[in-house]
Amino acid sequence: MLRSMTGYGRGEAVAEGLRLTAELRSVNHRFCELSARLPRALAAYEAEARKIVQEKMTRGKLSLVVTWGNDGEEAEEPGGTLTLDRKTAERYLQLLNEAKGAYHLKGDLDLNAFAALSNVFVWQETARDPEFYVKLLRTVVEQATADLLRMKEQEGEHLKRDFEERLEALRSRVALVRERAPQRVRETFEKTRERVKTLLEGFEFPEERVVQEIALLSDRLDCTEECVRLEAHCAQFRRYLNEESTPGRKLNFLLQEMNREINTIGSKSNDFAIVEQVVEVKEELERIREQVQNIE
Repeated sequence: MLRSMTGYGRGEAVAEGLRLTAELRSVNHRFCELSARLPRALAAYEAEARKIVQEKMTRGKLSLVVTWGNDGEEAEEPGGTLTLDRKTAERYLQLLNEAKGAYHLKGDLDLNAFAALSNVFVWQETARDPEFYVKLLRTVVEQATADLLRMKEQEGEHLKRDFEERLEALRSRVALVRERAPQRVRETFEKTRERVKTLLEGFEFPEERVVQEIALLSDRLDCTEECVRLEAHCAQFRRYLNEESTPGRKLNFLLQEMNREINTIGSKSNDFAIVEQVVEVKEELERIREQVQNIE
């Protein structure tokens, strides 16, 4: 299934009172480039997270952000308990009382001043098996990756329908050029022949020589071969859309060939009807090219 390069995916898992969330974003990029930001407790497992994402993605600039959350609020580290370090607090009080007696100081230590003392209150983190973190991280990253893929595939379906419509419009215009091309050659033959007659009026001229010159001119004017190749490229474009999930690079190369063919047709055709179609085809190809930049 065709996939866009832009999208967003989210994964969330809850275990032992902790909630871990992963957000994965993707934008257009020539190659597959992934940046990851994980909490400190999970930093050692970044390679595991990268492997999960990169196994599913081939192109795009990806950003993975993993965060802890408790009660709807984002947290830097998982859980834990805020406790009072009694030994540190008692030592503070002892030293303060000694200083008060030794230097005849006045005043009492209030709650605000006590709370401001360094290392009186400390966080005690819950000890957990590393496998707990790995499993939780793997779960949310897999969810975010699957969610991103769904969004990319949905967008890819919209792009595919747009491509089909534009290719049909392009094919119709090339068919008009192909139909007009032989008429253009015949008209050129007749006009050239009449001009020669007018210039050499009253004189005999070798008809075979005129035919030879017209044949050379016709070869330079005939764009049937380019039209056939352009139609073949359109068919190949459709095959890539239907048979491959990540045809972005191939479609880019194919569009270069299609532009080359239509430019050749334009340079050969000194005819208003053909030039008009050439301009429309080039415009459609440019619109397709813009959309192809968003295909993985």
